[in-house]
Amino acid sequence: MHQQLQFFIGKGGVGKSTTSAITSVLFSHHSLDTLLVSLDPAHNQSDIFQVNFSEKPQKIANNLTVIEVDTEYWIKKYLKETQQSIKRTYRYASAFNIDNYFDVLQFSPGLEEYALLQAFENIIHTFSDKDMIVFDMAPTALTLRFFCMPFITLIWLEALLKLRSEIYEKKEIISRIKIGQKEIEQDKIKVRLEKMICDHENLRDLFRSGATSINLVMNNDKLSFSEAVRIKKKLADIGIRIDRVVVNKIKDAQIAAEIENEFKNEKIVLFPFSAKGLLGYPALNDFIDANRESISDF
Repeated sequence: MHQQLQFFIGKGGVGKSTTSAITSVLFSHHSLDTLLVSLDPAHNQSDIFQVNFSEKPQKIANNLTVIEVDTEYWIKKYLKETQQSIKRTYRYASAFNIDNYFDVLQFSPGLEEYALLQAFENIIHTFSDKDMIVFDMAPTALTLRFFCMPFITLIWLEALLKLRSEIYEKKEIISRIKIGQKEIEQDKIKVRLEKMICDHENLRDLFRSGATSINLVMNNDKLSFSEAVRIKKKLADIGIRIDRVVVNKIKDAQIAAEIENEFKNEKIVLFPFSAKGLLGYPALNDFIDANRESISDF
């Protein structure tokens, strides 16, 4: 079996963390080696499982491991690598007091999304042996920026690469020298841009591929429905499709007609309302046992 990535997205408060936790337990029941990753800064998985999670993988049961991504750690890591890269490229940087600017870069727009992308890439490479990786995502705004980041960044990178090539051409600077049969690229910035473009193209293609499943979580109400429609449209704009719509906290197995009409081309999975608090691994198992038929589409 090829590795599958399952993303749980949606409006804050609809139950992304709970449904992703239940689904992860369900996958593990079917002998799928599953990793549940919290990319939501709120980190509700610790509350749900009643266990203090961290960046260190923690095994909960057979075939089930949980990680909570420390966003602050990845922001600091990204800034440090950026600083080192600039210093390597521009050894005269100290003349411009560039070090003084790194203290404020932590507040730069888009930094949190880049940090999450770095954490995401690290996870899929580190845990390439897992059958399933389930991502409990942040609320809508940050999640959409996360998915859009590779697409937006590619526009800038391709424009920068074109500009750098034009500058070299106009100045008649030879960026490549040939030694024997080996060609060596002398323009380190151009090499870096080309690698970044390749990396972001791979992310873009992964998000659009069959290895990625987007599970849009909502409740049976007008507010979460309206936001779910907006999410579907924005993802469609960048070529990412919704695979399942998870309607959470359902009573009497009834959903609004507008939900059925809007999402007639997506698989709709109903998660029944639970009067009991779904806290702790045993409670999640009990929920699965009681509602196995309704959530079996996973």
